[in-house]
Amino acid sequence: MKTFSYLCLSAFLCCCLCACGHLPYPRVLQQADSLAETCPDSACAWLAGWADSVRLMPERVQMRYRLLAVKAADKAYVRHTSDSVIRMVVDYFENHRDEALLPEAYYYAGRVYSDLGNAPQALDYFGKAARALPPQGGERLAERIYSQMGTLFSYQKMYREALEMYRKAYECDKALKDTVGLIFAWRDIGKSYQGLGRPDSALYHLRQAVEMARTSRQTGLADMAEGQLAGLYLQTQQYDSAGACLQRAFRRPHRASRSGLYTMAAEWCYRTGKTDSAVYYWTLLADSGTVYAKRTACFALAQVALQRQDADCARTRFVQYQAYDDSIHRLEDRETLRQMHALYNYNLREEENRSLKAEQRRHRYLFYGGLGVCAVLLAWAVARVQYVRRKHLQLTIRLEKAERVRDELEKQSSRYIWENEQKVAELERRLQEAEEAGSRQLEWQRRQLLHDNEQLKLALEWRRQTASALEGSDVRKDLELRLSAVNGSEKQLKAEDWERIEQEVLRVVPGFKSKLYGLYPRFSEHEYHICLLIRLGIRPTDIGTLTAHGKESITAARRRMYQKVYGVKGEPHEWDKIIAML
Repeated sequence: MKTFSYLCLSAFLCCCLCACGHLPYPRVLQQADSLAETCPDSACAWLAGWADSVRLMPERVQMRYRLLAVKAADKAYVRHTSDSVIRMVVDYFENHRDEALLPEAYYYAGRVYSDLGNAPQALDYFGKAARALPPQGGERLAERIYSQMGTLFSYQKMYREALEMYRKAYECDKALKDTVGLIFAWRDIGKSYQGLGRPDSALYHLRQAVEMARTSRQTGLADMAEGQLAGLYLQTQQYDSAGACLQRAFRRPHRASRSGLYTMAAEWCYRTGKTDSAVYYWTLLADSGTVYAKRTACFALAQVALQRQDADCARTRFVQYQAYDDSIHRLEDRETLRQMHALYNYNLREEENRSLKAEQRRHRYLFYGGLGVCAVLLAWAVARVQYVRRKHLQLTIRLEKAERVRDELEKQSSRYIWENEQKVAELERRLQEAEEAGSRQLEWQRRQLLHDNEQLKLALEWRRQTASALEGSDVRKDLELRLSAVNGSEKQLKAEDWERIEQEVLRVVPGFKSKLYGLYPRFSEHEYHICLLIRLGIRPTDIGTLTAHGKESITAARRRMYQKVYGVKGEPHEWDKIIAML
């Protein structure tokens, strides 16, 4: 009758699937998924009762059923002994690209390989699960992934990597506002710091775990964290604090943590002089502890027996200790070889995957890099054209300004004034011979020439007065005294001397510096100093002495400045005339 009911239910579910397409999963699986989170034992029983019926379902339903069976068993703490089912599930969801279930399939593949002792393979699947998570809504599964990865790293004594994973799990718990998850995260982070040899950080995080558990009235979790805290206090030899934590941890000890609590209690009692109590806990460990705890307990009991001169008991405990020690060495040797072999295979697979991904990235980078280079070259060409146009315009303006200065220099000469006076005399002669109509134009030309001559004479007079003022200045006199000094090092000018010279020149000739750099904006500091001394009327030989340069160097600098401004070679004295005009 029961089998008939399952067959009817299966037929009904098949009809539902045919009518609705591939969107919904059977309600039975949905209920089993909900039970797996809260009552995993009930979910396992529910799924076991539906094992025969699921064979009639489509493949997608069968794979969903198998994934739920692995999930429910994992939640019920049933140790996985084979990876055949989960490999089939992972292959199916990878090929069908089920974005909702693929991260979960990867996660439980990692859990299976963790139980099988293949840590590298488990880490590989946990990493795939993390990468396959959706951008939003996957915080719960992400917390489990990072917590499991941290545990695996911690087993391998890779505490730094474990700490990074536990911190990510903490962020997920914080986003979910999961108090229980946060308590475990604080505890795990504290354990990682303890493994890294940072007791202060470990103490802070373990205390946070205890405080949060007490605040949220999670007494069992608080006692669990107290046990971990006791181990830290024993490590740092804070025996009073360790005793208080052990007393609280022993109120509700979890079966899985009893061995560790007994070990810490025995160590605490022995270090605080309570040898009989320590013997009591070591005896419990020797009878029911883990193989590591039994080895420690037998060795400690043998030492106590020797102290009490009980040779028979000491001999018995040493024999037991040796047996447990040999078992642990054999176990650790096999585990080391297994881990090395698994890690080697894992590294080979990872290297192949990295090579393929690197090749894909290289082609993609070449493509986008080529586009980027073309864009950069185009932008550079446009910017270069604009730059050349701007520089050409600046050069044209600068050359026009320089030509005006040279023209003014030619006009402000005695020869130019004498030529104008000759023109005025010629105009006066022609005025006497001209008629009434033509005399007006000649008179206007004569007055214009007279006016120009007056302006030129004023300019010449200003130049003479400026030169006289500079030659009679205190700065010029100080320079002459410096040139007459015997010690050559005293003749060279310092920074404060140049500042004083510049102030004096700009006082007498206010626009000197702006007009000089208006001719060419990139004169060096040395060239500017030469121009200041030229304006003061210092001879080139003396300029070389004051600037610690030879006469040929000063001559070359003057010639070079002329060429910079006018673009053609010129004589040094021509540049001196230009400076005198500014």
